[in-house]
Amino acid sequence: MASPYLGAPVQQWAGITQQLVQQHPLTPHLILDAAMLSWTRLWNTWVGDTAVGFPIAEIDPPATVIGYMFEKLFAKELAVRLPGAWRGGVGSEKDLHCIQNDSLSVEMKASGQLGYKIYGNRSYGQVLENADAAKKDKSGYYITVNFYGQTLTLLRFGWIDSSDWQAQKSPTGQMAGLPPEVYLHKLMPIVGPYMLNGPVQLLDGVGAKAAEELSAGGVNTIGDLIRVANLPLKYQKLQVIARQQYQGLY
Repeated sequence: MASPYLGAPVQQWAGITQQLVQQHPLTPHLILDAAMLSWTRLWNTWVGDTAVGFPIAEIDPPATVIGYMFEKLFAKELAVRLPGAWRGGVGSEKDLHCIQNDSLSVEMKASGQLGYKIYGNRSYGQVLENADAAKKDKSGYYITVNFYGQTLTLLRFGWIDSSDWQAQKSPTGQMAGLPPEVYLHKLMPIVGPYMLNGPVQLLDGVGAKAAEELSAGGVNTIGDLIRVANLPLKYQKLQVIARQQYQGLY
């Protein structure tokens, strides 16, 4: 798939991304609404039957399992809301398949690590000698999902080219990552109050020690930090920054 960023300097990427998002039939509002509903459904899932069963939260599933289940629930929700237009992908199709125009299909990538980065398999960062060996076209629209535990921390919508993925330099590395300019200019954050539920460690300058001290004072989330009164002096600047960063969400 030809890149809409081909030949454009980095300074123009944000404008191209904004145009791509505005032209896409899946609006940020729809994505956010479907994502929040799917996330709630996921953690309300019951495994087994009435005789022998348990809530999925009880077993603390691996992040890869959570990401996969969320993707499937999200795809089902789209199919219900937009019948005949969207469905879950099959085989080499993107995760969210646009029935009427495959070029609008969307890949989903999720990460359960603490932070806002997204990772792909190592193959994402490798140049394939035989293009037919690729299961999917790795260029195109993406919805990225960051979560930590049972908390959805950030949704983004935009475009990633296959050439954006960078494989780990170690020959035994299993992941590929994205450079800073892709996060800044090619993935648009889908803003909402849900972001305030993220752990306070997601803020720059909050390490393990600071998080422990804040937690002792009842501050565990970004929202807690924004709303708390009588914060210790050394954390008041952090509170001011958080209030500015998330203005309009509280």
